[in-house]
Amino acid sequence: MLVGVRALLLGLLLAVLGGVPGLAPGSSTAAAQQGEPLRVGTYFDNVPWGFRDEKGEVVGFEIDLVQQISRILGRPIEYQGMGFRELFTALAANRIDLAVSSVSITPERLAHVDFTQSYYETAQGVLVMKKSGMRDVADLAGKTVSVTSGTTSERWVVANAQRFGFGRTSFSQGSSDGVRLLDAGAVDAYVGDLPTLLYQLLKRPDLAVIARLPGQERYGIALAKDSPLTAKVDAAITRLKQDGTMARIHKRWFGMAPDKQSATVKVLPRP
Repeated sequence: MLVGVRALLLGLLLAVLGGVPGLAPGSSTAAAQQGEPLRVGTYFDNVPWGFRDEKGEVVGFEIDLVQQISRILGRPIEYQGMGFRELFTALAANRIDLAVSSVSITPERLAHVDFTQSYYETAQGVLVMKKSGMRDVADLAGKTVSVTSGTTSERWVVANAQRFGFGRTSFSQGSSDGVRLLDAGAVDAYVGDLPTLLYQLLKRPDLAVIARLPGQERYGIALAKDSPLTAKVDAAITRLKQDGTMARIHKRWFGMAPDKQSATVKVLPRP
């Protein structure tokens, strides 16, 4: 198992079992808010970032984050569920104000949308069935690899397909759909962001994360280019980092305090 994975899995388990004291679910929306709704586009198959729990309630690390931003701005939230690729189309068409779905900050995306400062850093990984016998990326030669369309995971698979000799690329609708395809034997591996893959291991001991891919993903909230909200939302994230709220959100969902030099607590410039 990857270094640090056991600790992260323990933290994720704590979140599943009810979280960590210090940040009650929904605590940020207790006060009535009278402003115009913040239209938040997200994809509800993105554990532990944003998903529906067993009661059908919208929960997750990023859900806690946008609820706190909503509190600071004095505006209620209007969620709009959509596929990951559609988030950028919705921003351009002014159908949503914020795209929040573990969106990685990339130069290509910055050419078309605004981003807030980053609030989380991670890497990508590879998920397979344990019974497959695969142990590293080299074992994927000739295999069918699944990714969520429009993500940086797709970009990595396309860029490395020839190097590793990947077979067909299959597109899924998210990590849960990727696992469904693995179960059905329709694909051999699913590539996605590491925390999301590790979350799948909590209830699925028949799955394995066989590789942490090189490179770093930095998540930010995406807004329309030159949005009047960009500076306000970024300032709210700064405030949440400085007053310790971001650290509490991290501890709730990962069961441990974030590194003091991580993007979760360190105030960063907007890209």
